[in-house]
Amino acid sequence: MRSRGKPQTSASGFTIVELAVVLLIIAVLAGLTFASFSRAKPRADMKTAAGELQALLHQARETALSSGNPVYVLVYKGYTPASSGIGYFIVYQDACLPVPDFMTGGATCGVSFAAYDPNVLAAGGSSVIVDTMTLPNNLMVGPSNGMGTGATLPAPLQGVAVAVDCSFCGSTGGAVQFDASGQATFFSLAGGTVTPLFANGGGGSLSLTYNPDVTGITGQMTLVIFSASGAVQVFGTG
Repeated sequence: MRSRGKPQTSASGFTIVELAVVLLIIAVLAGLTFASFSRAKPRADMKTAAGELQALLHQARETALSSGNPVYVLVYKGYTPASSGIGYFIVYQDACLPVPDFMTGGATCGVSFAAYDPNVLAAGGSSVIVDTMTLPNNLMVGPSNGMGTGATLPAPLQGVAVAVDCSFCGSTGGAVQFDASGQATFFSLAGGTVTPLFANGGGGSLSLTYNPDVTGITGQMTLVIFSASGAVQVFGTG
């Protein structure tokens, strides 16, 4: 005789409820993965940008050493090139003859930092634009207090101002100069006024952070340029 029990379901089949649960789990995992990726990518961008800016400064120093000409890394901290983050960097080799004059008004070769237009990328005389760098659109120069209000570096860099987004920048921007010996000096740009900065505590600093209009992530990475050697060190976790 055939027994009268409950109908049996196939071991390999799924009910509609079970399928709904599986799809819900997949959707939750996909959402978590996307959220994790959306935070991981900006953090990767921060580390990559800090490394690229460090390499750009090193390139400028090496160009000054090999050419014997002063080479500048121009920093326009509030400038936004198309489809990029906030901040623009230009490496300018001043080969004006008989005397480099990019920082002193450009009377001979016709191009000066005081009146420079980063949209044009002009170079006077035998001078050249060595390289440029933009930031991803989720990054910017900042924050305004750099490594944090009251932050200091350990000796021998305790004199370098790091509680600011750019220690050598004026309202318009600033510049790092590498000379033929590889040493670094700094210039501040405010409007059309260029100011040499000699008392810089042994170096200058420049910080990168996340653009709050694009991402809600916080953090910063600060590059410190040593005056005596021209070397660059990166601080911060990003």
